[in-house]
Amino acid sequence: MSTYEEIKENLTAQVCELETLESIYPKELRITEHGVLADINEFVRNPMQELPQRLEYSIKIPFNNEYIELFISLSSNYPKEKPEVYARSSFLSRTQQLLLNQSLSDILEHQEENEPCIQVLIMWLQDNGENFLIKSNKNLDNEVITRYKNKDQNNSTSFARFWIYSHHIYSKHKRNKIVDLAEENSLTGFCLAGKPGVICIEGAFEDCDYCWQQIKSMNWQKILLKLVEEEKDCKDMMDIMRKFSDFREIFFTTSGRHNDMSQVLKYLMEHKSQHVFKELFSIEDKCSELAN
Repeated sequence: MSTYEEIKENLTAQVCELETLESIYPKELRITEHGVLADINEFVRNPMQELPQRLEYSIKIPFNNEYIELFISLSSNYPKEKPEVYARSSFLSRTQQLLLNQSLSDILEHQEENEPCIQVLIMWLQDNGENFLIKSNKNLDNEVITRYKNKDQNNSTSFARFWIYSHHIYSKHKRNKIVDLAEENSLTGFCLAGKPGVICIEGAFEDCDYCWQQIKSMNWQKILLKLVEEEKDCKDMMDIMRKFSDFREIFFTTSGRHNDMSQVLKYLMEHKSQHVFKELFSIEDKCSELAN
């Protein structure tokens, strides 16, 4: 457990790094919530205040008429703890975006501990990002054609429902990206923000699997694919199989940012999914207790 002085030291380093980046990228950098930055500065002045939320910002890295946007989310333990980063661009194909984020994860793993590293990631993107964009431009049409050709040829399309557990889901960047992924791939379900976190996605198996690979490539303290429910040979019954009408973010937080588990169970019951409660949270005989 970090002490207040250690957290103060970490947050001071975060603010210094952010100020440096703002001076280098005044137009490209966007802070998600300036109120959080104000809370961090207040905590640095008075460490006995309540811990501020995560500092989150993004930087657009231009490449001619295209760009890649890097999303950054920092816990109060950064730089002692690795940052959560995710890169995306409408100019990247599915495959190249996935490979790009895997490369960023590999780079993070080899960064020196206790040292700020966002500028290192930006410089690497500036040097290498164009390669991913070029490959996307060359392969995107083939990738899309192949994907839909395979879909048309496959008369036994599988329906799937992926249940994903996370230690917590706080980052707004991640939450927005999860919603975007679901909507872009015609998936329904929900994202339970807070602690613990749960993601449910349902739709065509290949689309669920693609989204899971994208979600998994983000940096997480802990994330697990707990359960896959699959029904084969139901190409014309996709919508009938769904238990959720759309994809939405939900939360049932009580004190702090912890979710009220009885409310979580109630929500699952409303969508005829209470059977996954035990699987997700490994709580023996808790379903019957909370349902009473």
